[in-house]
Amino acid sequence: MLAAFCAVAEELNFARAAERLCMSQPPLSRRIRQLEDLVGTALFVRTTRSVRLTPAGALMYEHARRLTGDLGYMLDSVRELARGEGGALSIGITPSAACSSLVEVLHAFRHAHPNIALDLREMDSVLLSEELRYGRVDIALMRPVAAHESVEMTVVHNEPLVFITRRENAYAGSRVTLGQVLRHPLVGYDKTYSPYLHGLLEQLLAGAASGARIVQTSRLPSILTLVEAGVGAAIVPQSMMHVRSDTLHFHAIEPATGPMAQIVVARPARGRHPAALALMGALLARRQEADRDGQPMA
Repeated sequence: MLAAFCAVAEELNFARAAERLCMSQPPLSRRIRQLEDLVGTALFVRTTRSVRLTPAGALMYEHARRLTGDLGYMLDSVRELARGEGGALSIGITPSAACSSLVEVLHAFRHAHPNIALDLREMDSVLLSEELRYGRVDIALMRPVAAHESVEMTVVHNEPLVFITRRENAYAGSRVTLGQVLRHPLVGYDKTYSPYLHGLLEQLLAGAASGARIVQTSRLPSILTLVEAGVGAAIVPQSMMHVRSDTLHFHAIEPATGPMAQIVVARPARGRHPAALALMGALLARRQEADRDGQPMA
């Protein structure tokens, strides 16, 4: 019905619109009347010599044009995904995403698409957003940072923040309060290279009764090295618990109401790379499964 309306709105002639839609004029006229009945107002002014949009029709056309365009893009994307059985795919990934369970999705994707050559490139999220903008990678697993409008991001992973110390400095048990965290000098995040985690840490510490003592800033995974070297403790995404567990101890932070660290799948807006769409579909399917089961995506 919207396609019929857009055709008449663009042609301003029922005969030409019907020809464009490969149908006769009477059923086209019926569709337009049904649409006008549905919205409760006239969308066209018809005379024996001309057809023009009413103000309501002009507004309707602006909305309908975007909707039909999005529908066409959706159908094209799904068709491209179905055809994504070969070729090459360059995947950007941040160090912390590389430590997350999302790597299992990459493994399953590789197994399901053996004819797609994967080129995995590890770099920080700020650089990845530029690589995506200029088409140097096809898709990325990264933290949500400010990016050019040509890059779109969709959350595929949520995880809590945890507190890490050297093992000999660990608290008894697996949980600590924010007050206990603040007794330690902390290694924070470099605002230039890790703006997302820098902001997340500030958000977590904002409600603390006393201020944090940040003794140095860096980025992952170098922050783990600094903690291992005894420079200070740190607060990191939970996925980093799988790294250096022989020398570092990880504690959950109570109460468990702090901000969650997100990982997004990012790609060029409206991109149609078949293999990238197939991978995005796999990542979204995993997120939906975790949401359905009520499990954290850590």
